[in-house]
Amino acid sequence: MKKSVHKKEKKGRRVFILGAGVSASAGIAVARDILRTSIVQLAESSDSEKAERVHKLLAYLYPGFDEELRNYPNIEDFLNLLEMAQKFNTEEFIASKAWSEERLEEVKQITIKAVTEYIWERMREKGRQKIVDEFVRLAMKPRDTIITFNWDLIIERSLENYPRNPAFEYTYSRKRKSNAFSLLKPHGSIDWFRKSVVKKLAPKTDTLHLDKELCVFPYFSRASSPKLLDAVPTIVPPVAAKEFNFEFLKRTWRGVYRAVSDATELYVIGYSLPKEDQFARLVLRRALRYNIIKAGRGDKEPVRLTVVNPDEAVGVTFSRLMPKDKPSPSFYQATLEDYLNWLEESA
Repeated sequence: MKKSVHKKEKKGRRVFILGAGVSASAGIAVARDILRTSIVQLAESSDSEKAERVHKLLAYLYPGFDEELRNYPNIEDFLNLLEMAQKFNTEEFIASKAWSEERLEEVKQITIKAVTEYIWERMREKGRQKIVDEFVRLAMKPRDTIITFNWDLIIERSLENYPRNPAFEYTYSRKRKSNAFSLLKPHGSIDWFRKSVVKKLAPKTDTLHLDKELCVFPYFSRASSPKLLDAVPTIVPPVAAKEFNFEFLKRTWRGVYRAVSDATELYVIGYSLPKEDQFARLVLRRALRYNIIKAGRGDKEPVRLTVVNPDEAVGVTFSRLMPKDKPSPSFYQATLEDYLNWLEESA
């Protein structure tokens, strides 16, 4: 195989799209497993009654679900089905006495909170950052744009450990002058909260203001304010019908579109473009199409697309996004760890 393009110094814009496969290298369960892992952890806690509410809805939506068999569905499928149930269980269609909009919303919030707590527990464990830290150090360089669909803080921590700490910003700008990384989180983050929540429940502390409504709050200092543990962070489930209640998230999605449409090198690592997330599929398809149009006009270099995923079908998915008369993506059927090993050998 040829040596990695990551180390070549070329003009252009490099964009990395990261999915659950990257977080998996740090021990965080992927979409098909994270619901089971999170709810089992909740069932074994002092909040086991909340887990029972989730189980009742699972049995209602999935007749074959069995708590003892632990045959939990993919979280993306569950949240999409729950979302559709909320829309149908209304007076406009057919209201359900057993599962009202309020009860469905309650279970959704319990589920999201359980997943959030599971991620925090995993992130507390030492040594889990090593693979991602090495990948970021070897493959990325200042001014790169990183789009992560994960709720965790794995990438933030790796960027904080980056040599000479060039910093990162949660925005994308074509005219940015600093060497900071651009970090876009279109699905939100487990440390993003409404300012009104932090102001009421947390002690005075340094927070990063995202906009007039949202801020970044350092979770691990929340011990001094136990009530904040009950606050649900600002995250967007990977569902087809997204509802954006915050201007910052809308701005982030605009940044995703612009970054991908500007990219001359696009790396998709551990991200499968799940069919449940139709909004993300539309945005990325439109952005790639516009990228190709701009290259055809001579406004930029043609984009080089690299896809890394252990699932061979993902390579086919991204190949279909490129026109037939354009080069196919470079596809590596590998986990992040295996790809990192290859990068280190090729360097």
